[in-house]
Amino acid sequence: MQSSIPPGEQSISHNGRELTDPKATIRALGVGEHAMLLLRRRVNVPGPEGRPIEQDAEMMRLQILGDPQLMRQLQDTLPEIAAAAQSNPTRFAELLSQQRDRAQQAELGRQREIAALNADPFDVEAQRRIEEAIRNQAVMENMEHALEYSPEAFGRVTMLYVPVEVNSHPVKAFVDSGAQQTISTSCLTLVVSV
Repeated sequence: MQSSIPPGEQSISHNGRELTDPKATIRALGVGEHAMLLLRRRVNVPGPEGRPIEQDAEMMRLQILGDPQLMRQLQDTLPEIAAAAQSNPTRFAELLSQQRDRAQQAELGRQREIAALNADPFDVEAQRRIEEAIRNQAVMENMEHALEYSPEAFGRVTMLYVPVEVNSHPVKAFVDSGAQQTISTSCLTLVVSV
């Protein structure tokens, strides 16, 4: 395969992971037959101190800057990162890296705790903590499910009712732009003779 991207500017990824070891074989990198690789130009945006900014962080920063709703959400939840996205690309990349590191450390801590709890299946305190972790996980899954399938329960929803006529009978209709079908009560169906 040929590319117009100079080798020093190439970034090759497999399954979202950049392949960075230039001496490793394709097999050693975990790339199998018929795998899809992504080749893109590495963007080295110089920061104020002259150091290059991480490519994915810069792409994310540009996406945030281009989406006002995402920017408002970031300002509400992580104001320091939002400010850095607007004024200091290098600081944004550093804060993003710190955020990722904290998330990885928290996940490692959780995995260590699970391993420690599973080490002695007859420890009553460990079993209590395992039960609590399972209960907390179920609560989080229920919350995610509720947010996905019943978001109206978490905020104010304005319902749209419009006056319409069905077979010359005035009716107030509820408009649901996401509905997959039209429904009515059996009483209304009898009255309007549908």
